[in-house]
Amino acid sequence: MKYNIYNQIKNEKSLSGKLNVVRYDKNLRKIILQIIFSSFLLYFLYYLITRSFNLDLGLSHLSSRAGFGISHQFLTDYTSNDSRWDAYFIGLVNTIRVSIVGIAFATILGILMGLARLSKNFLLNKISTAYVEIIRNTPLLVQLIFWQLALLQLPQISNALTFGELSVWSNRGILLPYVNSLQNGGLWVLCLITGLIISLVIRSYASKHKEENVNFVSPAIIALSVFILIAISTYVILGVELYADIPQLTQNQYGTYIQSGGFTLTPEFATVLFSLVLYTGTFITEIVRGSIQSLPKGQTEAAKALGLNNYQTTTLIILPQALRSIIPPLTNQYLNLTKNSSLSVAVAYPEVFMVSRTIMNNSGHALPMLALILSTFLALSLIISLFMNILNRQITRIGA
Repeated sequence: MKYNIYNQIKNEKSLSGKLNVVRYDKNLRKIILQIIFSSFLLYFLYYLITRSFNLDLGLSHLSSRAGFGISHQFLTDYTSNDSRWDAYFIGLVNTIRVSIVGIAFATILGILMGLARLSKNFLLNKISTAYVEIIRNTPLLVQLIFWQLALLQLPQISNALTFGELSVWSNRGILLPYVNSLQNGGLWVLCLITGLIISLVIRSYASKHKEENVNFVSPAIIALSVFILIAISTYVILGVELYADIPQLTQNQYGTYIQSGGFTLTPEFATVLFSLVLYTGTFITEIVRGSIQSLPKGQTEAAKALGLNNYQTTTLIILPQALRSIIPPLTNQYLNLTKNSSLSVAVAYPEVFMVSRTIMNNSGHALPMLALILSTFLALSLIISLFMNILNRQITRIGA
């Protein structure tokens, strides 16, 4: 009896010692917690995988007839008889279009407002400060609705505003004059973009030789000459015929007003563009201001000592050095602008998310469409990040 009690006490002490080891050994406790968490995670993944086997996750339904029209198209001729893949492609083009234009204008606006924030001019400084504080602290969705209501307050087509017979403004949209072509115009524009890229690459290599040979021709002149040569040669080879496309407002025999010609800036596209540019521009403004203020004041003082004016100081001394700290956070704003374009669904602009939602309602395949949307925005973000990383390495290498 005493022997059994002794063994029981001994076992209890041994068990207590083991519990104390688990209790006070941090590494062992972490391993146990990780095992428990991994078990729950594996069980959750197993549950999702088994449930997904019962769902139709294919994209074969996108080959079917779309059955709906799209109001905004760019360089395409889509009809409701086309496939859902074509409709999705139209939405993707609209997303890329508003993102590229928005990034360009937001960058310009942000740089100008960033410089204005540092200006000694009282009016410019206060206007830029008010712009940043008001727009940045207002939800983007509210701004979208505001601009939509503002643009819809333009006069009706019967009372449209005309400016020198060059532009027509109404609640149907803003018609602006632009240069059009009878044939091969889009292909020539693509050649111009390619020529611009080639000229920039040549300018980069020419800048290296400029540093080695002082008597070398200016890289800017070489790049400009190459671009002009490509533009003229492709214009002649393709047989492009350009003409001025002027907006016109006419009235047919039934009294209906018809607007034609020119470039149409629709209220939906203008709403999305204004909102994205103004909202993203506030963050770019602060990025530019902070990056410039992070530079030593001696840089500005040295430029003034050399006799450079304010414009030369900003473009030749300040901004080139500030780019090294501007580009990384600027990449985030470009990504945010691209992803925020999905809010266009609130104003009926047919970008990729709105078109996908229409396809979901028609086909009932919500999960694969959401996965396709996520993949699309992921691809767009990675492309932007890749381009900006290449640019960042180039700027860092030059400034080293």
